[in-house]
Amino acid sequence: MTKLLLGSLCATLLAASAALAHHSPVVFDRTKTVTITGVVTEFKWSSPHSWIHVDVTDENGKVSNWGVEMNPASMLARGGWRSTTVQPGDKVSITVYPLRNDEKGGQYISITLPDGRVLGEKPDGVL
Repeated sequence: MTKLLLGSLCATLLAASAALAHHSPVVFDRTKTVTITGVVTEFKWSSPHSWIHVDVTDENGKVSNWGVEMNPASMLARGGWRSTTVQPGDKVSITVYPLRNDEKGGQYISITLPDGRVLGEKPDGVL
């Protein structure tokens, strides 16, 4: 009985630590924001996270592909998103919390769509 209880406790702790690690925002620098402008190369409407990949051209003409992590599709839908909101080829501006390791990526805050509409992380656009 003790072994069964100890095994169950260990399994529960492992599952909880994996869930916390997955949802930890520690990889993003939430003290900074960066706005990127570029062309959508891919939009993944999914759970547990949706993603936008954008080709961004710097001042020297070098193109970098940025990966932007977003909320799940169900939460984005509440904020006005649809699976067709952005398409490859769309020019967008996205504000993100950048990755701490200086790689080209971040956590979604808001987006300015080709038609000028702005969608934010929360339905009212306020963080």
